[in-house]
Amino acid sequence: MVRIAICDDDENYIQELKQIMGEYNNDLRKLEIDEFLSGDALLASRVDELDAIFLDIQMENMDGNEIAVKLKKRGYQGLLIQCSGIFMPTPETIKISPYRYFLKQDSHEKTVSELEDVFEELDRRKSCCEIEAFYKRERVCICIADIVYISHYRNGRSILHLNDKKAEQYMDAKIIVRANFDELLHQLEGADFAIPHNSYMVNLRYITNFDYKEDYIEVNGMPVAVSRGKKDEFFRKFTEYSRKKYRHK
Repeated sequence: MVRIAICDDDENYIQELKQIMGEYNNDLRKLEIDEFLSGDALLASRVDELDAIFLDIQMENMDGNEIAVKLKKRGYQGLLIQCSGIFMPTPETIKISPYRYFLKQDSHEKTVSELEDVFEELDRRKSCCEIEAFYKRERVCICIADIVYISHYRNGRSILHLNDKKAEQYMDAKIIVRANFDELLHQLEGADFAIPHNSYMVNLRYITNFDYKEDYIEVNGMPVAVSRGKKDEFFRKFTEYSRKKYRHK
């Protein structure tokens, strides 16, 4: 099951996008598509259960950027696709970090091509969505999208550090994975993790600031060291990730 929301005050565009999704999907996946005509209606729904949100940038009352900020504060980790008739990137939209931008005036073929990338990413996330760990010696399954970074622990094990919302559930003990970084890189292949320093493995989706000239990055607002020996390779992986995320036209 893939749960998708389309939030747009243009009902015609919602129906057009739904039709194209149906044509492209062709029953390959079970889709559940929810429609919302306002940001308030979307935010009042169970957004955490949504795998992807197609969000109009220009709407009355609360625009798409405001809605995206609220979603980010709530810890939403699904795919966010922003839609617009006249899109131009701004510093604000870059900070929001949507997965992709759709132009409403694109041809049917172009929209299908963009949807192909979106559904490939959804499939990838579904196939690599959880990692087994231990909390208070009890086995738990942690959603990979909730992992901000991973640090070393003793005896070849590692510690998972989660986003603020999920971390509230695990306040009393460490979340331990019985695997070292080499083993984790194999497990998390294709899941957008990279190593900026021998002590850390970070989820590239949580990088909030990265200047190649500096010796640190910000991950979810927290400074994390970048070693000289790791900087070039880390920068290469982050650049590839950014190009994939912002690839357009």
